[in-house]
Amino acid sequence: MSPDEAIDQILDLSAEAHTKRREAAEDSSAFHKLTGAVLAYGQALDLLTRLRKEPYWKQRSSGGSATALGYSSLPSSS
Repeated sequence: MSPDEAIDQILDLSAEAHTKRREAAEDSSAFHKLTGAVLAYGQALDLLTRLRKEPYWKQRSSGGSATALGYSSLPSSS
């Protein structure tokens, strides 16, 4: 799955969670569970969109196969 496909899938899941959250009773466990899901999707989208802007991400996505979140191409810290 490409980074853009992953972002699109997370956006779809987030929209679905938002819709279900609006339908749930405000103090119900479903409401709170969906609130957590919406927050998690937002954090995942933030991470993926930030990584997509990085030069190492662009190099990995433009040619070869990228590993999960492009971490195999992170510069070494040593």
